[in-house]
Amino acid sequence: MTQAATIKIVFFGRPADRFGGERMIDGPQGGLRMSDLRRRIAITADGGDILLDPAIRGAVDGVECDDDAWVSPGQEAAFFSIFSGG
Repeated sequence: MTQAATIKIVFFGRPADRFGGERMIDGPQGGLRMSDLRRRIAITADGGDILLDPAIRGAVDGVECDDDAWVSPGQEAAFFSIFSGG
């Protein structure tokens, strides 16, 4: 039997409007890819489909990453809107 481990997820921009600032989820003990984390939230959270929008970026431990990046228990995943600025 595989044990679950808690992963902290923080949200900024449009995702924060939907989910608030952060939430904790149970993930596999060995971690998972950002793409799997996106899908898991999209399926289980009300309004989670926002994370499937390609304009929503991801980061692990404060470093922007693609969907192949690995998120392990104890790391922080983030989802955020692409911001424009001058």
